[in-house]
Amino acid sequence: MSLDLHTAMMGLHDDLAARFFVHQRALLDRDYATAAAELQRYRSALFAHAADEERLVLPRYEQLGGAPDAPVRLFLGEHENLRRFVDEFVQRTAALCERPDDRVLLELLDRQATFKNLVLHHDLRERNVLYPFLAARLSAAEQGKLLAARKWSSGG
Repeated sequence: MSLDLHTAMMGLHDDLAARFFVHQRALLDRDYATAAAELQRYRSALFAHAADEERLVLPRYEQLGGAPDAPVRLFLGEHENLRRFVDEFVQRTAALCERPDDRVLLELLDRQATFKNLVLHHDLRERNVLYPFLAARLSAAEQGKLLAARKWSSGG
């Protein structure tokens, strides 16, 4: 009935990827107003998810010693880089709303390719290190408490 921490959090990563896809599809359609709105939804969800990980998951990971090849500072740095990219995309998408320009669109899509590569590596690190590490060390009840304390889930 209830999901374990790994399954639930990786499900949120999948939901975030789907949200970003909707934004990019709107860019391809040159529907910049929709792209901007979808990017704001993605931004809110991504920032809330990262905040949940920083507030709940990463402190517990650190308390348990963490994996030597994936220190907490690595996750925090990646979160900060993700935030910076998305804030840049918000500005660039707003500029496209004001003044459509194919060159600006292509530059944005190129930057988003770099972002998606960062997201891929971050996702793999959490999928293969962070959450398996915690799953091996936290009881189902402890995992359930972390999940219950989240502010964001796929619903919103």
